[in-house]
Amino acid sequence: MNQPAATAPEGTTSAPTRVRERIGGLDLARAVAFMGMVAAHIGDDTTRGSDADGWWWLWIVHGRSSALFAVLAGVSIGIMASRAPSRRHTRVKVAVRAVLLVAVGVVVSALGTPVYVILPNLGLMMLLATVALGWRTRWVWAGAVVLLVGGGLAFDPVLRWTEATGLSSVPLVDRLWWHHYPAIVWTGYLLIGLAVSRLPLCAWTTRMRLMLGGTAVGVGVAALGIAADGQTPWPEADATFGWFPAWASMEAHSYSPVELVSNAGVAVASIGLCLWLSDATGPVLAPLRALGSMAFTAYVGHVVVIAIVGDEMVYEPSNAALVVLLMTFTAAAWAWRRRFRQGPLELMMTEASTAVAALYGNPRR
Repeated sequence: MNQPAATAPEGTTSAPTRVRERIGGLDLARAVAFMGMVAAHIGDDTTRGSDADGWWWLWIVHGRSSALFAVLAGVSIGIMASRAPSRRHTRVKVAVRAVLLVAVGVVVSALGTPVYVILPNLGLMMLLATVALGWRTRWVWAGAVVLLVGGGLAFDPVLRWTEATGLSSVPLVDRLWWHHYPAIVWTGYLLIGLAVSRLPLCAWTTRMRLMLGGTAVGVGVAALGIAADGQTPWPEADATFGWFPAWASMEAHSYSPVELVSNAGVAVASIGLCLWLSDATGPVLAPLRALGSMAFTAYVGHVVVIAIVGDEMVYEPSNAALVVLLMTFTAAAWAWRRRFRQGPLELMMTEASTAVAALYGNPRR
């Protein structure tokens, strides 16, 4: 089990969690995020296809799983910063990884599946998040709130303006205000992760605070939205964005302030729970940790599977197929990790970013 690390001073950008080995709880959280996104894509929640006997409770994965994925990306950036020789080194390393994410995302999107691929957007978000590496932790939290609340309110007017001016069709730049995973809003999730990474993640008290605080925010804000007659998170009629009551909507990907902040709370609570659960269960969850350690490869792999099988995998979902796919990916990841340190795409990203950072990441003399 990892030992607690010393807390870094408030003004520093390095995380207090300075352990060099992987943090198993974060890998477990990545596995949860990946499985949730796959369930959102091919799981039968009774709203698609003809199967009325689907798992209605799968509504909970919509929006929240991808938000957790984004928050964990911010945590990873923070951990990289804590282990890097300089802030410049971190920025170069993150920039290379962001470019690779965009490149792979463009290729995967070209497969033409019904899946809205998050990778290009996530790469852009990572680039934007590097601006906050030098901020004090309190300002990182404040920046996250501004983007999740203010960005959620401004998203619809900004989207209409970009469509009217033609900016919405500019490649990659359009990901700033894209209909799905808009970077001007979702970068707030990465800032949440960056702030979380500066906590002593190996400490039991930190994990309890993440669970309790995240749950309080997630549930409390969701209850506020529902009390304000906002769209409920379970499937109902479509909501249109506006100041009221859509500002309080809990519908997945509505980008309302309530949905965004509630999802952030759920993500933080999930990270705290996974950190505790990973250590508490020992080797029992090793296959899931292996899956989470190569979530990038697994994400690309599941989109390739959908492309091979066909669009009906999304439009006519089957929970039997969902379970088989997740079990197959978990077994394959576990077998891979028994021989290799990283997944194939993770290794590519690590080697490329490390090499470029070694050349251009050191402070100029």
